[in-house]
Amino acid sequence: MIAQKQRDFVAAEKWYRKSLAIKEKQGNEHGAATSYHQLGMIAQEQRDFAAAEKWYRKSLAIEEKQGNEHGAAISYGQLGIMAVQQEQYEQAGEWYIKAHQVFRRSDPHFAKLSAQGFLAVCRQADEPTRSKLKTMWEDAGLGELPEPTQSSE
Repeated sequence: MIAQKQRDFVAAEKWYRKSLAIKEKQGNEHGAATSYHQLGMIAQEQRDFAAAEKWYRKSLAIEEKQGNEHGAAISYGQLGIMAVQQEQYEQAGEWYIKAHQVFRRSDPHFAKLSAQGFLAVCRQADEPTRSKLKTMWEDAGLGELPEPTQSSE
């Protein structure tokens, strides 16, 4: 984590891969999921979105298999952030909604963050996409989309 904070991505990846190998050898799936997620963060910071998605999805598969909704929702949110970085606003909206549906049941802080992320997506999207996003939010049973949804903000 120190190497990652220092933006020494080569060293950070080396350490995370070592940690991953140990966790996999021990059969520690939860720990492996955490290492996969961190490898995704490193790839995302380097804008290697294909690698980041691969790592996040590996983490997500383990979290979902183990029934760890909170861990899965963290990955949903990160996939949403990454979709925004690629200007894939509908996909970002889908990920943020999935995260919000979990967090609103269990974690008010992350529920607020996921809703704010969704609103940020709405502000960045063009009007037709913003309209789709609003419908997606409401169809997910999340009520009326909070304002503001204007792209000028």
